[in-house]
Amino acid sequence: MKVTCKSKLPFAIALFSALFLNNSASAHHSLNGEFDTATNFEMRGTVTKVEWANPHIWLNLDVAGTDGKIVKWGCEMGSPNQLVRQGFKKENLPIGTVIRAQANPARDGSKTCSTRKITLDDGTPVFSRTSAQ
Repeated sequence: MKVTCKSKLPFAIALFSALFLNNSASAHHSLNGEFDTATNFEMRGTVTKVEWANPHIWLNLDVAGTDGKIVKWGCEMGSPNQLVRQGFKKENLPIGTVIRAQANPARDGSKTCSTRKITLDDGTPVFSRTSAQ
């Protein structure tokens, strides 16, 4: 069978797209590389936004600092697919919900963390990170 230039074009486009246009895999990071998994802390905050997108869901919280001023935190969770398989839904954390998050802080000192466990303020469990993450 003779392959013509015309039949190679779709393959070349697909190859180019896979190699150069798909940045989600290259944007993904190691949990241990970005977050200090040896350090755990807990915070109490109010949900201000839930960003439901790959590769991770981000939960934005308003947390009262020691001086009473509000500090904005970004909390990384698992992938949407992973959390859906665990029974988590977008509706589980509506805006205004007060939660407690057990988390690992970002290594760069920013107000970001990787969540380990989320409970409602009354202790009702909402989310727990699996060891596979």
